[in-house]
Amino acid sequence: MKSFFSPSSIAVIGASSDVRKVGGMILTNIINSGYQGKIYPVNAKGGTICGLKAETTVCNIECVPELVIIAVRSDYVVEVMERVGKKGTKAVVVITAGFKEEGTEGRELESRLKAVAKKYGIRTVGPNCFGLMNVHSGLNSTFSSLFPPSGGISLCSQSGAVGATMLDWSIYTNNGISKFVSLGNKMDIDEADVIEYLGNDDETKVIGIYSEGITDGRRFMDSVLSSSKPIVILKAGRSAAGSMAASSHTGALSGSDAVYDSVFERLNIIRVNDLDGLFDALSVISSSKPMKKDGVAVITNAGGLGVMAADACSDDPYVSPASLSPETEDDIRRKIPSAASTGNPVDVRGDATGGMMIDALRIAADDENVGAAALLSSPVDAADLSSIASSLSKMKDLKIPLTVSFAGGKECEKALTILRANKIPSFPSPDRAIRALSYLRRSGIERTSGDPIILPETSGRHAVTKLLDIAKKEFRSSLSEEEGKSILSSYGIPVPAEYTATNRKDAVDAAERIGFPVVMKILSPDIHHKTDIGGVIVNVRTTDDVRTSYELLIDRCRIAVPNAKIDGVSVQKMVSGQEVVLSVIRDEQFGPVLAFGLGGIYVEIMGEISRSVIPMSEDDLDRMIASTKAYRMLSGARGKPPADIGSLKDVMRRMIKIAIENPEIYELEINPVMVGKNGEGSWAVDALTTVR
Repeated sequence: MKSFFSPSSIAVIGASSDVRKVGGMILTNIINSGYQGKIYPVNAKGGTICGLKAETTVCNIECVPELVIIAVRSDYVVEVMERVGKKGTKAVVVITAGFKEEGTEGRELESRLKAVAKKYGIRTVGPNCFGLMNVHSGLNSTFSSLFPPSGGISLCSQSGAVGATMLDWSIYTNNGISKFVSLGNKMDIDEADVIEYLGNDDETKVIGIYSEGITDGRRFMDSVLSSSKPIVILKAGRSAAGSMAASSHTGALSGSDAVYDSVFERLNIIRVNDLDGLFDALSVISSSKPMKKDGVAVITNAGGLGVMAADACSDDPYVSPASLSPETEDDIRRKIPSAASTGNPVDVRGDATGGMMIDALRIAADDENVGAAALLSSPVDAADLSSIASSLSKMKDLKIPLTVSFAGGKECEKALTILRANKIPSFPSPDRAIRALSYLRRSGIERTSGDPIILPETSGRHAVTKLLDIAKKEFRSSLSEEEGKSILSSYGIPVPAEYTATNRKDAVDAAERIGFPVVMKILSPDIHHKTDIGGVIVNVRTTDDVRTSYELLIDRCRIAVPNAKIDGVSVQKMVSGQEVVLSVIRDEQFGPVLAFGLGGIYVEIMGEISRSVIPMSEDDLDRMIASTKAYRMLSGARGKPPADIGSLKDVMRRMIKIAIENPEIYELEINPVMVGKNGEGSWAVDALTTVR
């Protein structure tokens, strides 16, 4: 990546003296940004462009350019890349659009381009991208004249337009930029490459990313774990509509948004849902000292603003209202006798002077319970906001991080300009000032992978392979419940005793062998969710009930799904306990993912599932369980005895082992897992399995 951000020479293929053309804009921006290396314009007509000799082909350049930027028509790009490869350049930015984002023909064209790049060992940014910048070294190789001040924020955007928005924000708010890169279609270089490079870049303090889909989830995770820099990401395509739009925009595969949430949480990546959140996080992290405690002191001249801030603190998982010591409150009272409240929030009243707010801030900052402060003011006549802003700008010795909210509009603009000039993070509302401190607090949490989970010894792989081979020969993508349970049994997961009955007599015989009460279920490869059609009857206690239930299940199935293939009825030992759901599914980007939550009918009603990418640590497993409402039930809610969580974790470990050893299994769901009382064990009561 060094050749992209710090090249000794650059060739612009498609350069033009017409600044209305992309090649002309890029060449002009490289020159005007103060780039100190050699610049080689390339244009088929030759001549002189921007005072520089233009070569007709990259082959004629006197040296091998360290970086080549291609800005020609899409149907010329493959040919140009071939010439670049023969010349020997190993770093190329393809600005040109018209590739996989535009359908089948574009996808084929991009495939050809990728093959040429691979043949010559060329690393490529793009195609369909905006370019890149290194502000510290004076390099702007984008087709935007926006060139921000230098600083510690490095930006990576899949979208060029969003990238331009980022740059304009940095200029307007005086938030300095270190590096910027637009990735476009990510044919080669993606977020993982950028994070790996910026994670070791001394000029980068925080990394901000706009992405519409991660290309290689595993490599992305590895790159994040190798980086100590805080990462803030705006991952778009959360909804079905957003995912479709992302696909048409850059050909991105968004993947499961719930899995992204799980991955970002595990890696301590700060995920935001909008540009305001992205900019707030980058602003406060880049300009503030570390926040070492979660307590926030709120200083305000408006009680309403203080209440909003207190609510925001109380609702946030990473910050809380600081408990000011009696000594701190006494000091504030002595300094500001007219204060309406010396507790937290500290309300100095609407008629207080700006100096009183500054005094209260200094006193609160010395309290050992305070990790940061938020100073809030409304534009009342008594408060000279510009004077307050000037005073804050001189407080270089303040021990703690500070955010400011001058809540208003026109009357606040002059003061906000002072704050921006002095890189003091300011926000238009109290809740955003608090949320920014939450981002800052989270950015200081150490990123660790934890010790890998220890999986049990098993010997089920051979039996499962034979079963999957049979399904493959029969061109089946799903397994029966019986086959799914045999996979679980092969890996030591307890399954209640059961028999398959194809008539009422067999059903009665099975129930008598197992012992009453029993559970009866319809067996059909065409019905995956049996409870939806009344295909499960529990607590069957007599032989007469067995006969009646058998006929009832068959009738319900024929009415609900007339063409369904019926294999019979499963008669199972009835076990009791807390119902939870466990599943493994293979995500397109991140591979196998373990999911856990309340089971039975509550899966869809509650909609609360925790997930973790496999492999994981023992701590990850504990967090998965503890983060759900299911954990409250398992722990003994409302006087119930605690459930056997140890046996549940053993089942989870065995599910992980199945996922690792059997990549042919696309999805394996146990709903429910019945978790008995402590010491009784857990049982897999149902199994849904799909393969590919």
